[in-house]
Amino acid sequence: MNETPPPLFQQPYAQAAPVPPPARKSGCGLGGLGCGLGCLIAVAACVALVIFGVVAVKNYFGGVINEYTSTEYVPLQPPQASEDLVSDALGKYDSFREGMASGGQPEPLALTGEELNLILWNHPNFAPLAGKANVAIEGDALRSQVSLNFDELPVPEGFLADALKGKFFNGEITVKMGMNAGRPALYLEGLSVNGNPVPEAFLSGMRAQNLLEDASKNPEAMALFDQIGDLRLEEGRLIIVPKPAQP
Repeated sequence: MNETPPPLFQQPYAQAAPVPPPARKSGCGLGGLGCGLGCLIAVAACVALVIFGVVAVKNYFGGVINEYTSTEYVPLQPPQASEDLVSDALGKYDSFREGMASGGQPEPLALTGEELNLILWNHPNFAPLAGKANVAIEGDALRSQVSLNFDELPVPEGFLADALKGKFFNGEITVKMGMNAGRPALYLEGLSVNGNPVPEAFLSGMRAQNLLEDASKNPEAMALFDQIGDLRLEEGRLIIVPKPAQP
């Protein structure tokens, strides 16, 4: 099996082979993404999955793990776009990222669902996610189709880790995002696994939890969050507005 990440530029309307990258365990548990701006964008596609993997399975699905996991990766459809569209999306992301890193005040970043997918599949910073997540923005919600190996998640050692070894989460996650107490916040709206919706009795207890609370305990994440003035999904776009530069 070819384990090479998708090329930086796909040919127009080319069909790339959706092969999952090799397993890694570092950084935030998803291939060493770290907690920079890249993690903020990627977290919209996978942080709910991490919560599901290390909390929901343990607390709710412990007796039916096989029903909510799979032993196989489900290939995801890669985005199809011309080289110019891919280059424009990557350039928009890089320009904003570099402006934030330099302590300046770049223009707000506005990305469509299509642009987010092109970044996730083609930018080197997101190689660990290529082939594992597709996203779509629908109004004020972000929906992500994912296929992720639990071996790559920070699952605590013990019975749960043994039970999930070699298992995959194949499902669809819907999240909403915004600001809470001046910092980015992410909330779970919907979750289905292997085509089956997760019971409302479980979801109702999760919806009130800010899924970025744990990330805010990381100094690097906090430094990033403190640079964000606004984060929202609006009219089919993810919008990140930086705070004014300090004099």
